Amino acid sequence: MPDPVLKVEELSCGFNTEDGYIRVVERLSFDIDAGKTLGLVGESGCGKTVTALAIMGLLPRPSGHIEGGTVFFRGNDLSNTSTPSLKEVRGKSISMIFQEPMTALNPVHSIGKQLVEAIHLYEPEIHRTDQRTRALELLTKVGIPEPAQRLKEYPHQLSGGMRQRVLISIAIAGNPDLLVADEPTTALDVTVQAQILELLRNLQTNHGMAMMLITHDLGVVAEICDEVLVMYAGRTAERANVTQLFEIPRHPYSQGLMASIPKLSAPCKVPLPVIDGIVPALDNLPSGCPFSNRCRYSDNKCEKENPPLMDAEPGHQVACHHWQSLGK
Repeated sequence: MPDPVLKVEELSCGFNTEDGYIRVVERLSFDIDAGKTLGLVGESGCGKTVTALAIMGLLPRPSGHIEGGTVFFRGNDLSNTSTPSLKEVRGKSISMIFQEPMTALNPVHSIGKQLVEAIHLYEPEIHRTDQRTRALELLTKVGIPEPAQRLKEYPHQLSGGMRQRVLISIAIAGNPDLLVADEPTTALDVTVQAQILELLRNLQTNHGMAMMLITHDLGVVAEICDEVLVMYAGRTAERANVTQLFEIPRHPYSQGLMASIPKLSAPCKVPLPVIDGIVPALDNLPSGCPFSNRCRYSDNKCEKENPPLMDAEPGHQVACHHWQSLGK
């Protein structure tokens, strides 16, 4: 069996603040095979984007740093790679679609200039005329109409869906082995969301790239992911393939997320189930399980002991003291 494209082992990272060091991600482990998609899900602030930035070597300096663990890409340890060497990997071999396309694109440069700049960075030997041709091909590939006209336009002249497609075209300009997509469908209407997801799926099929999808939309996860990692307060709550997680969620937090999905069969005007309480501050987590203050199954053991990640079944791991009595 071939080695995974990305293998993350016991990754911990955080930030130095005026009040001291705050660990944002703790002992996170996962891997992604070629042609497969891993979904990172969880509430805002649980560490999804920080995980992606740590993998890309983009944690803000000097406050942010990787505290421990390793990030292996194609067998090479990126967590111990120098910045110049990492720049050779970032963008071309590992690419990222950032949140908020309006802020990710430079407002004072045309779409063509930004796309050609990326192409030149990845393939400097290509003549400028050929770079423009390549830019047109990329815009056509991501489904942008009248690509020659779009090259002349600026980000503010495009719709949200168009800007997102431009970001995708820049991200795939180097034919990456791994694509990190951070909330690629946020703030887009449902029709455009479906188009973007279909585009990502087609690109993955055609290029055979691995993909890490960061989202809070479980519908998107069900549509495109092969495996899911549920994060809570910077830690792994549950990890399973998408079928296992949606059919038998083992962690109370995962169950709460699943219960909050609207169902067509539900009566009209009935409030959706909610998870009581709020996510604890990362610098003031409960002494035991981080979910214990919101969990209906919590007991003394939960309040005192942080549960390890355990195997519920092959390919399905859960961090809960009571997982054996849940999901039946």
